[in-house]
Amino acid sequence: MKPTKRETKREANTTEAKPKLFELFTLLARINAVTLGGGYVIVPVMAASLEKKGWMGESEFYDIFAKAQAFPGPLALNTALLVSMKLFGPKGIPAAFLGVVLPPFLALILVSGLIQRYGSLPAFKRFLDGAGAVVPGLIAAMIWKNAAKRSWNLPRIIETAVLALLLILLPAFSLPLLLLAIVVFYCIEGLCRSWK
Repeated sequence: MKPTKRETKREANTTEAKPKLFELFTLLARINAVTLGGGYVIVPVMAASLEKKGWMGESEFYDIFAKAQAFPGPLALNTALLVSMKLFGPKGIPAAFLGVVLPPFLALILVSGLIQRYGSLPAFKRFLDGAGAVVPGLIAAMIWKNAAKRSWNLPRIIETAVLALLLILLPAFSLPLLLLAIVVFYCIEGLCRSWK
């Protein structure tokens, strides 16, 4: 999909601002301190924050995000480390690492004490249920945003629909299904391209 003039202009403006290491740390720490739901929830917030600050454009961020998915480990951490490498080189790694890992670590210590003390209260249970209900919506928004940028054709629509159906029907086999789908989709895409 071709970027609009507005997106191109916004991308050009992002190269002007250069953050400091502490600013990157505080941005990532704030995001990770208040965001519930893991990497797929944190990543779109990270993208919007970096773009708003003018540190990185959306398309550049999602290119980095795509690379981060290839590495083992937590998605938000991998993405933050690659973003820090892009912005600062190796010296940005400690700031990104601590910005992503420190807030949840401290929150786990705090929350475990709260759950132990107040976990049986109905209001506390309702809060946790409400927080958990937001996560699927945030994940769906990220999927929608990424899907809108992809060029779709009939084979891709069928592949995606079949995979989604299999993941819904066979959740216990989600990892093998995803790995198999990657191989099959690459083969199908390669065959489709070779026929053209």
